Amino acid sequence: MPASRESRIIVLHLTKYGDRSLVVQALDSEKGRTGFFLRGAGKGRGGQGSFHSLSVLDIVSARHKGDLEYITEFERAFFQDSLRTDPYKSAIALFISELLYRSVQEGAMDPAMFDFLSEEILALETAQGSVANFHLKFLVDFCRALGFQPKDNYSDRTPLFVPVTAEFTAPDALAQTFSAEESLLLHQLLCSDLPQALTIKLSRERRGAFAQKMVEYLSYHLSLNLNIRSLKVLHELFC
Repeated sequence: MPASRESRIIVLHLTKYGDRSLVVQALDSEKGRTGFFLRGAGKGRGGQGSFHSLSVLDIVSARHKGDLEYITEFERAFFQDSLRTDPYKSAIALFISELLYRSVQEGAMDPAMFDFLSEEILALETAQGSVANFHLKFLVDFCRALGFQPKDNYSDRTPLFVPVTAEFTAPDALAQTFSAEESLLLHQLLCSDLPQALTIKLSRERRGAFAQKMVEYLSYHLSLNLNIRSLKVLHELFC
């Protein structure tokens, strides 16, 4: 019998394999981004319904032939229902899972990062009222967790954010900057906790433009091309 191990995973992406099996791309609490094979996903203990974007699961896995570990047992780490059933939270979960899938590389997982992501997922699951700004606050906090936190030196004299230097600058600077509205929103999100961030009044256009700018900011500092297709879904949903 192959050796088995226990771990906690955050589901990022699912690919059907045959009629009832799945290839699961996930963040593993020990190994970082990892692929798993789940045979007979429709059977028992919640079945395939337990596997969705950002579901947090405690699993037992074992390596068989090939590159993928086989998930032999699984259960939810904590109750998650609204991420699967609420269309707004589901759309945000899809965006965050795609962002993580494209930005977190294979290799050992930083425990602090995994804890941060688990806490953010639980916060989204339990959030009340409008969650239209949740992904904006997540983007800012994710930058902080990655070590790319913007310096909040915003003031009347330095009101424009420069992505390359990660700080605010004067309007007469030659560097490419966020717009005045995007810079102000970044400052507000840096200064806000989640409940405060969710109450910021924004139009769909401002929300979409800022999210795109933050994805570009992450792309630059990660040296990756983060083409997040689910941003379009959020833009259409949160009018």
